[in-house]
Amino acid sequence: MEGFKQTSTQWQSMSSEKKFGFLRSLLWPVHRSELKKVVSMLILLFLLCICYSVLRNLKDTIVLTAKHSGAEVIPFLKVWGMLPAAFAATWIYTRLYRVFNRETVFYIIISSFLAYFILFAFVIHPNSDTLHLDRLGDWLTANLPAGFKGLIAMIRNWSFTTFYVISELWAAVVLSILFWGFANDVTNVSQAKRTYGILNIGSNVAPILGGAIGIICGKFLSLSPASASGDAWRQTLVNIVIMLTVLGISAMILFYWINRNVIDKEKALDTTYVPKEKIRLSIRDSIKYISKSRYLTCLAIIVLGYNISINITDILWKEQLKRYFTDPNEMLVHMNSITVGIGIVATVGGLLFSMMVNRLGWTFTAILTPAIMAIMAVGFFTFLFCGNGLTAFAMTLFGASPFVLTVYFGSMQNCLSKAGKYSLFDASKELAFLPLDSDAKTKGKAAIDGLGSGIGKSGSSLAYQGLIIMLGSVALSTPYIAIILFVVLISWITSVVKVGGLFKKVSGKETVKPNFGKPVLETAQN
Repeated sequence: MEGFKQTSTQWQSMSSEKKFGFLRSLLWPVHRSELKKVVSMLILLFLLCICYSVLRNLKDTIVLTAKHSGAEVIPFLKVWGMLPAAFAATWIYTRLYRVFNRETVFYIIISSFLAYFILFAFVIHPNSDTLHLDRLGDWLTANLPAGFKGLIAMIRNWSFTTFYVISELWAAVVLSILFWGFANDVTNVSQAKRTYGILNIGSNVAPILGGAIGIICGKFLSLSPASASGDAWRQTLVNIVIMLTVLGISAMILFYWINRNVIDKEKALDTTYVPKEKIRLSIRDSIKYISKSRYLTCLAIIVLGYNISINITDILWKEQLKRYFTDPNEMLVHMNSITVGIGIVATVGGLLFSMMVNRLGWTFTAILTPAIMAIMAVGFFTFLFCGNGLTAFAMTLFGASPFVLTVYFGSMQNCLSKAGKYSLFDASKELAFLPLDSDAKTKGKAAIDGLGSGIGKSGSSLAYQGLIIMLGSVALSTPYIAIILFVVLISWITSVVKVGGLFKKVSGKETVKPNFGKPVLETAQN
């Protein structure tokens, strides 16, 4: 009887899917009974993503333009700031969840974030000159090698370091844990397959509005008595925090409404679905499992390639921004303009992804991101290393100096690579797992995701720290970083071609079964 009920539920789900026409199934596969829930969840994610888009640019501007600071502080922040903070945030969330229900935890965490941002804008930042550890920073500068400048800046400007870390935790705690944890709890499998794509498109559109808000706060709303007195940057910070507070409170009100008017009244959830426990593998176990399959090895290189490339190019680009922009407002406006571009390109790319894969193939779609990064990197390093000899050429062809072109090539690379990640890279990576057998899908994905965050992000930051400490600065380490970057990009592109060849063979009626050595092509049973 139980099996009959499950079969009946599946049949009803399948029959309901057939009610959608071709265009409706692509653009808006939502039943009328689900409309209130999907739209409210989309708006909630949209509000939270706008906040992160604003915070992401603001935190970078604050640490880059601080006294005695620069791009060399970022690798130290990511390792010695973000890693301990992530563990601490997870511990705090776990303890809160033991005492309060899911809804209360949401309000406590969002309110805590907003309270800190208000405290920072109105109390900490105006008194930062008094609060910062300048004497300790001067002593460390006198007694440590020049390569420790980033670590010293992190300690000296401790309040800006704290703001950077807490702003970055918005993505890890609010988006990943609070929102997606809530979405997974209240959404059954059938709904998730149809509606999560819509939510992802909403998260790609959010940076457009987030970037626009940052531009408005930095460029237009700062025209006030505070800016006339020479404190436009402080006024911009206050304006942005006020905007964040309004968005955060709106998100909490909407969450309250969802829990009262959508979740409590919803009767159609699939109660037969039990979420699987997420598999977590150590880095050692991940490497051991992946090494058994050439297919998984190539996929791991692809994921590592992106994480390493984006981390090291981000620091190089921000070093040029630090040198080019002396006014924090101008830097913030520039970075928000890039965020708007990321949102537009990512949204268009996401909408065209299915068509590109079907007509141009998986390999072409997956190779676009590393190819664009490589082309932009060639322009970036050409004008960076050969600027003096290319001045006449740059002024004639582009009407700008080589240094300015270095900044804008880096900006274009940042925009296109991140947009490619959100629209093409993530989707093509997930698509590459489909031909694998069930064991490889779960363990292989867990292993590759673990390597991507463990070695790709933290490992590249540690390597960057080592170069800066040994050589003394970001500028002196740039030639070595360029060599590493192009080696990584070539490996990434080569792996895409290899995976694409295997994917082409197995997509359709075959699946890949990894074993010790080459993958074995296994015909799927009907």
